[in-house]
Amino acid sequence: MAGISPKLPLIVTHTDGTYGLTKSVEEALIQDLKMIILTNPGEKIMDPSFGVGLKRFLFEQNGSQAYSAITSRIISQTKKYLPQIEIEKILFNEPSPESPDVSEMIDSNVVSVTIRFSIRPLKKIQILSIPLL
Repeated sequence: MAGISPKLPLIVTHTDGTYGLTKSVEEALIQDLKMIILTNPGEKIMDPSFGVGLKRFLFEQNGSQAYSAITSRIISQTKKYLPQIEIEKILFNEPSPESPDVSEMIDSNVVSVTIRFSIRPLKKIQILSIPLL
């Protein structure tokens, strides 16, 4: 079966040939959105403004100021590079710091970004969740 684009990360498969392929427009758009969010500005050759750079916010104070900066960057990058996607809601979830279990205390340093968006041409709503470790 033909594919739309290489599936990332690149993994050798025997069904698609050398590398796995995205099989639907929906799968390709979700992958593109994830790449925009995880790419640091300046990382893409010939387009220094591309990318949200979510990992840049890793050591920022968790709070409304950082969340607001991330939200506005995600919305502006999506409008510019993926106009077929409309961001509906962005949620930030951080575990409680007062956790009695050591393994849960380690996980309390994780903030996850959950994005609810619609794919306009397909009239589908999707949710993408990315942990910021």
